Amino acid sequence: MGSMGQPPLGQAGRLQQVAAALKQQILTGAWPVGSQVPPERSLAEVHGLARNTLRRVLKDLEDEGLLERHVGRGTFVRALPRQPQGAAAAGSAVGPDFSLRLKGASPADLMEVRLIIEPQVAALAAARASAEEIQAIDQALRNSVAAKGLAEFEHWDAQLHLAIFRAAKNQIMSAWCEAINQVRNEPEWYRLKKRSVTPELRLTYDREHGGIVQAIKDRDPEAARKLLAKHLSRVRDSLLGLD
Repeated sequence: MGSMGQPPLGQAGRLQQVAAALKQQILTGAWPVGSQVPPERSLAEVHGLARNTLRRVLKDLEDEGLLERHVGRGTFVRALPRQPQGAAAAGSAVGPDFSLRLKGASPADLMEVRLIIEPQVAALAAARASAEEIQAIDQALRNSVAAKGLAEFEHWDAQLHLAIFRAAKNQIMSAWCEAINQVRNEPEWYRLKKRSVTPELRLTYDREHGGIVQAIKDRDPEAARKLLAKHLSRVRDSLLGLD
């Protein structure tokens, strides 16, 4: 019994408490949309739950549409928690309808739009990035290079592009990138990557990413624009079998 005579928190209350804590991680951006959440073992230890109990919490969040689990790859943030009617948007500037429509888009259409938007975003990042944002970009690059296996590489590749978008300091474009990252977690996209990304191509992507990041560090917008356009052209060609 507590000091005020209240009973201890029951299991149901404890699960609600943990679910609320995990939702807060998403809402605050600690777990951005499209990012992979920590492993079950780590989350269970942090929150003092058995792993099978922690899985119930994750399943509830998955049922709410906040998380998305992929066998052999992990659990990813799918969407921000729904805001009350009339509340100020605390997260993405792109509504859920847009994200859902992107999920039905073809890889060719998505890559075409990425080629139109992302090179200019890289140029903006080269001109606007703070020292902290450049550090975040550089860390995402290092993690992508060190990634073991395609699933881990895909995660950090997405985070690298998102870090560049954030450095461009435009909320609408950052939200668009978050929506794209949700699509990249779809099984169809992963199958395309798995079929097309060879070890040699992975090394090429690492080199191209390094060049883009260096151009941003050098504050060279034109070089960043050209290098990202070249990189995405290669990604498109490999995905669609055009190379």
